Amino acid sequence: MARRIRTSRPRKSIARPASPAQAIQTLRSTTRKAVEAGVQVAEGVRRSAVGAFDSLVKQGSALQAKSRRAAVMRATQAGEIACARAVEAKTRTVEAVSHLEKVFEQRVSRAISRIGVPTTRDVRALSRQVAQLQASVEQLRRSRARAR
Repeated sequence: MARRIRTSRPRKSIARPASPAQAIQTLRSTTRKAVEAGVQVAEGVRRSAVGAFDSLVKQGSALQAKSRRAAVMRATQAGEIACARAVEAKTRTVEAVSHLEKVFEQRVSRAISRIGVPTTRDVRALSRQVAQLQASVEQLRRSRARAR
């Protein structure tokens, strides 16, 4: 038969205590060492957890700040877009109203001329003629007054 090759470490031989008092002393010492090791492990885990928590808080703060900046930028852009659209709508509205006013004025002018109401030009021309006639009448009165 082939020999079996040991792959694991050889066991340490545990010294057996000579008396029950020594056994209790060894047990207490071993227990104390196990508790101290557990406390050290717990302290290391606590430090790691606090460090990980602090790291997560920093990352969260950075993400929050980045998100806030992005939100402000988007809100600003949205406001600018809304203002631009409002200005464009106002311009279109003013143009439409101006066009409607022109069309209305043209139609009213046509309707008034069909009825026979004189236009502003006609009234001005008549006013000039009346002024000229008044001047002529006044001139005739003066010449008659001199003749007498």
